[in-house]
Amino acid sequence: MDDNIRPSDVARWTAVIAGVVLVFVVASFGFFAAVAAFNRYQAVADAQNQVQVNDIKIAQTNQLVQVEKQKAAIRVADAQGIAESQQIIAGSLTPTYLEYLAIQAQVDMAQKSDHSATIYIPSGPQGIPIVATQGVKG
Repeated sequence: MDDNIRPSDVARWTAVIAGVVLVFVVASFGFFAAVAAFNRYQAVADAQNQVQVNDIKIAQTNQLVQVEKQKAAIRVADAQGIAESQQIIAGSLTPTYLEYLAIQAQVDMAQKSDHSATIYIPSGPQGIPIVATQGVKG
């Protein structure tokens, strides 16, 4: 070992070690500050993303509301068409026309191959039957 260690060498090495420690401490603080800044940036980005997701959900909900309103409008239009056609039909139904339809139904039933289970019961002043179909045992 060298016994010639001079105080200036010790002072230099102490300064070098102190400098290295100082650089390490400053770098550590810088690293932690950078991590904290990144975390703040990430929190802001997450909040902005959540706002965008919420806006998308609101837009989807509004679109669903519009679709349901359109479906309701279609149902209303259908109901109005049915009501109008029923008014037209009700205005043109006469007892004579109903008798004609009943006779046509009887003719149609008579032309079918299996009409043995149909019972006609005359009723009303013109003898228009009430039709009841019974199950055939067989």
